[in-house]
Amino acid sequence: MADARNTAPRDLIGDIHAQQRRRLFRRVALVVALFLILLLIAVAFKLFAERRERAACLDDAREGFALGTAAELGEVAEGLGGCLEDHPDDPGLLGARALTRAQLLAEFGEGEQAAREAVDALPDEPRKRTRDGELARVMVDLDAGALAEAREHLAAARELDEGSSIAPGHEIWVGGMLAIADPEADLDAAIDRLAATDEPSISIRRLLATLHMHAGDSAAALEELGRAREQSRTHLGLAADEALYNALLREKLAGVADVADQLLGGGFAISTRDRAHALLARGVADVQAGEVEAGMKLVAEAWAALPGWDKLSRTLALEMAMEAGDGERARAWIDEAGLRAPESAIYAAWVELVEGDVMTALVKLAELPQTHPRVALLQGLALVEQSRWAEAEPWLARADELLPGRIDVEVARARAEVHTGDPEAARRKLEAIAEEEPFAPRAWTGLGEAHLAVALRRADAKTGEPEAAALSEARRAFKWAVQRERLPAEAYLQLAELTERRRLGDPKLAAEVLDLLTKAVEANDHLPRYAEREALYLAELGRREQAMAKLEAVHDRPGASWRAAASLARVALEQVEYGGQPKLADGFEDWLEKASELAAPAPELERLRARALLQAGDAAGAQAKLEALLAADEGDVEARVYQVRALMERRDRDAALASVRRGVQAVGAPDSARLNFEWAQIMARGGKRRAAASRARLGWRQLGDQRGPATGLVLWAGELTVRLLQRDGQAKPAASVARELTERLPTVSNAWVVRAYAELRSNRGSDAKASAEKAVELDADNPRAHEVLGQLWMRFGRKDRAAEAFRRAVELAAGTPDEAAFRKNLADL
Repeated sequence: MADARNTAPRDLIGDIHAQQRRRLFRRVALVVALFLILLLIAVAFKLFAERRERAACLDDAREGFALGTAAELGEVAEGLGGCLEDHPDDPGLLGARALTRAQLLAEFGEGEQAAREAVDALPDEPRKRTRDGELARVMVDLDAGALAEAREHLAAARELDEGSSIAPGHEIWVGGMLAIADPEADLDAAIDRLAATDEPSISIRRLLATLHMHAGDSAAALEELGRAREQSRTHLGLAADEALYNALLREKLAGVADVADQLLGGGFAISTRDRAHALLARGVADVQAGEVEAGMKLVAEAWAALPGWDKLSRTLALEMAMEAGDGERARAWIDEAGLRAPESAIYAAWVELVEGDVMTALVKLAELPQTHPRVALLQGLALVEQSRWAEAEPWLARADELLPGRIDVEVARARAEVHTGDPEAARRKLEAIAEEEPFAPRAWTGLGEAHLAVALRRADAKTGEPEAAALSEARRAFKWAVQRERLPAEAYLQLAELTERRRLGDPKLAAEVLDLLTKAVEANDHLPRYAEREALYLAELGRREQAMAKLEAVHDRPGASWRAAASLARVALEQVEYGGQPKLADGFEDWLEKASELAAPAPELERLRARALLQAGDAAGAQAKLEALLAADEGDVEARVYQVRALMERRDRDAALASVRRGVQAVGAPDSARLNFEWAQIMARGGKRRAAASRARLGWRQLGDQRGPATGLVLWAGELTVRLLQRDGQAKPAASVARELTERLPTVSNAWVVRAYAELRSNRGSDAKASAEKAVELDADNPRAHEVLGQLWMRFGRKDRAAEAFRRAVELAAGTPDEAAFRKNLADL
C-alpha cells in the first residue's frame, strides 16, 4: 500500500506531446542545418564564381597589357571597368585599372584625366594597396613632374607582393621611365635591369631603346628598336620611334619625312605621344631642308604634346629652335623643359650663340663643365664665329668624338682647315656638304672662304692677283649663303671685301661695299667685328664724323680688336691734319691705351704717338720716335712720311730731302707714292715749282696703281697735285687730275669741290658750275661746296645767288679756320 501510495500515475498524453516536440525540434534543427549548409554552399559557390570572374578579368587584362599597344591597353581598361561594376571595391581590379590607365598616359600620352581619376580611386589603407596601384601612382607623379613622390611610390611598390599583378616585373619599366626624368637616376643601371628582362615585351624594348638614346648610344638604340619591330611589324609607335631617332641623328631625313607623312596622313589611328614624335620628326626634316617656318610650326605643335620627362624629344625641339634662330621660342622652351643641370645653362649659352652674341656665349660657357660634350661643341662653334681657327680646332675635334655625325661640326672643322691646313682639301669637303646638305649651317659661307683661300694660294706670281675663277666661285658661294643662312653676316662681309677688290676699276662700287657692310651689321650686331669693319670703311671713305661715332660705340665692346681703338686715334689725327679740327679729341690717349691692352703692334702705336707729338708742336720728340721705327724697318712708309714732316718742321730741309730719297729707294714704285708727295712739298717750299709739280704728278700716277688707298689720302693727294700744277701754271693738267680725282671718288663732295675750282681756273665756267652743284648735291652741309658755288654765281653775275651761297658757307663753317675766309668773301661781295 505504501508503494502504491508513493507512486504517481504517468502522464501518457504529456509524454506523447514531449516526444512530438522533440521530433519537431529535430526536424526544425535538421531543416535549419540543411538551410545553413545550403546557404554556405551558395556563398562558397558565389565566392568561387566571383574569384573565378575576377581571375578571368585579371587574366584578360594581363594578356592585353602584355601586347602593349594603345588600342589593347584601351580595351583592357574598359574591360576592367566592367569588372569593377560588379566588384567596385576590389583592390586588385582597382590597381590593375589604374596601372593600365597610367600606362596609356605614360607611354602613349592618352587619357590624362582618366589616369588621374583611376589613381584617385585607389584605396588608401596600407593593407589594400597593391603593386599595380603603386606603380600607377609613380607614372601619374612622373607625368606631373613630382619626382620625389614618384621615387617614394616606386620604393613602396617594390615592397609589395606581386600577387595578382597584371604586369609582373613592371616596376623595371616604370623605374626606367623614372630614370629618364630623374637627374639623380643611374641610366646605366636602368639599362642593365631592362636588358636582363626575360622575354621582354615591346614596351620594354621601346623603353630600352629610348634609354640607350639618352645615354648617347644610338647604335644600341636602333638595334633594340629593330628587335621590337621583329616582334610587331604593325606597331605604329615603333615607326614613330624610328623616325624620331633618325631625326635626332639627322640621318635618312628623306625617309623620316616619308614615314612621318604616312603616320600623320589620317590613314592610321596613332596615339598622342606617337603623333607628337612624328610631328617633331617631320619638323626636323623640314628645318634641315630649309623650310624653316613650316618646320618650326610642326615642332611647336609637337612641343605642346610632349611630356616634361621626354627630355630626348624636348632637346631635339630645342635644337631646332636654335637652328631656326628662334631665340625667343628657345628661351621659353628652356624654362619649360626642366632639363638636367647643367643642360639648361648650356642651352641658354646656345641661344646667345645662335643670336650672334658670341662673346656672351663664351662667357657663359666658361662657367660650365668643360668636359661636357655640348660645351665642347658650342666652344668650338663660337670660336669659329670669331675666326679664332686654331683655338677652335681642339674643341671641334672633341665635339666630333663625343657627338659624332653632327653636320655643324663637320662644316666648322672644314672652315678651320681652310685657314690652318689645306684649303684645297677643305674646299672639296665643303663642296660635298653644300651639295648634300644645302641648308647646313655655314656650309656656303665656308665654301666661299675655301674658294677665296684657293684663289689667294693660286695668285699670279708676277701681279699678285688672285685666281679669277676661284674668286668668282667664292662670290657665288657667298651669295648662296646670304640667301640660305640664318645670320649671314660673315657672307655679307666677305662679299663686301670682294666688291672692294673691284672698286679700283669702278669707284662707284664704294656705295655697294658700304651697303654690304651695313647688311652684315644688321645681320649680327652682337659680334663687333662687323660694326668695326663698317666703321673702318667709313674712315677709309673720308667720312670721319660717322666713322668716329661708330668706332666709339664699338671699340670697347667685348670681342672688338685693337684696330677699332687704334683707328679712333688715327681718325682723330686725320681730323686735325686734314679736317680742320683745331686739336686732338680728348679721348686720344685712352684709345691708345685700349689698343695697347688689346695687343696692338707696338710700331702702330708709336707711329700714332709720334704724329700726336708733331701736332702738339713737339717735332723733336716725334722725330726721335720715328727714327727709332725707321731703324727697325727702313721700308716703313708712314714713319718715313712723318719723319720728313718733323724734319721740315725743324727747318732741316736737307735732312728731310735726304730721308725722302732714302725712303723712295727703300720701297720702290709704286709704294713710294706718298713719299713723292712729301718730296713735292719739300720742292714747293724751296720755290722749285716745276720740280714740285712733276714730283706730285708722279706720286698721283703711282697712287693710281695702288689697290684701295684710303679716300682721305686720295683726296689730299689729288688736291695737293692740282694745287702744285696750278702754281706752275699748268691749269689744264690740273683740271685733268681733278677730273681723275672725281672718277676715283665719285661720291665724295670735296673731290667735286677740287674739280670745280680747277675748272674755274681753266676758264671752264659751265663745267665748274656743274661740278659745284654736284658737290652740294652729294653733301648739302659741305661749306666748301657752297663757297665754290658762290664763286661760280659771281662769275655769272648773279650776286644774289652768290650772297646766298656765301652766307650758307659761313653758317656751315662756323668755328672752323675757314670761317674767316668765307666771311671775307661775303664782305667783299
